Amino acid sequence: MKVIYLHRKPRQFGNFSIESYFEDIRSYLPSISKKVEPIVYQSPFFSDGILPRIKNILDAKKQTQNLKSDINHITGDVHFLTMGLNPKKTILTIHDCAFLEQHTNSVKDKLKRKFLKTFWLDIPVKQSRFVTAVSEATKNEIIKHTNCDPNKIIVIPTTISPKFEEASKNYIPKEFNSEKPIILQLGAAFNKNLERLFESLEGINCKLHIIAPLSEHHFKLLKRYKIDYKHEDKVSFEQLILAYKNCDLVSFVSTIEGFGMPIIEAQTLSKPIITSNISSMPWVAGKNSFLVNPYSITEIKEGILKIINDENYRNERVQNGLENVKRFNPKTVASQYVELYERMEDRKLGIRSISS
Repeated sequence: MKVIYLHRKPRQFGNFSIESYFEDIRSYLPSISKKVEPIVYQSPFFSDGILPRIKNILDAKKQTQNLKSDINHITGDVHFLTMGLNPKKTILTIHDCAFLEQHTNSVKDKLKRKFLKTFWLDIPVKQSRFVTAVSEATKNEIIKHTNCDPNKIIVIPTTISPKFEEASKNYIPKEFNSEKPIILQLGAAFNKNLERLFESLEGINCKLHIIAPLSEHHFKLLKRYKIDYKHEDKVSFEQLILAYKNCDLVSFVSTIEGFGMPIIEAQTLSKPIITSNISSMPWVAGKNSFLVNPYSITEIKEGILKIINDENYRNERVQNGLENVKRFNPKTVASQYVELYERMEDRKLGIRSISS
């Protein structure tokens, strides 16, 4: 059973989370099923502009036909590739629908949103036999935007990287610095809610370690709220692991997330994390996690202070996190994909006979 994993063309300084995620999945396939033959296909052009995307669609169609694929699995971001593939043989993984949420009510943005909704969601979902969503929240967003049959969408979560699991072995967390804790913040996109986070930290004796490109607006806010901070645009994987290990707590109070990898990365390395009580984050963080309303500066501040000042509560959250991450073991998740591939292999199988 030839399963072709269709990936975007990687950028030199881009985000490789999707590619890393499926690389981890493929590494477990041989131990789960001898039937699955994984083949990696990478789009030849960057997903910029109409013409390069049309070329990517045509190339994907040609290559999958030449390779005589049994299943075409679009791994994310390049959803529009479905337009060149056989719908009966296509699985589309959608990580989030945040690309529909970041536009204003201007005419230009409304047109852009309509374009994205049509070619990244409506047509791709229709042109796929099954859609996998990385969380219940993402599944609900897909249904809301496309009115898709819920039975067509299978929830298969993102995995924790084996590299994080390896980093956690024999790792003894440093003593929590309640006098001046280091708070780690990953990402600065519109949904990461930095403006409210910065305001909530005013008056709290801490050091904020931000790993993300920042705008002048962000730097002005850091100065306005008198926040001691360390800033890095981008880091290697080894530096990222070190940042987690050196911090005292992790902040992830986003307004929307398709999944939220920093949640389970922090939990794997025994770090308390404060995250949002909306979107995918409660589902990912699990029971007894620390959740706040991301639109309330007061709640964010109180939540951070609770973690800093209440040692017993903090330690309890850490232990709950260590138990929660077991749900995202890559071998467990790979098995869920194999089950879907094997069901896809039966050409007589109808969509309604697979439940999510």
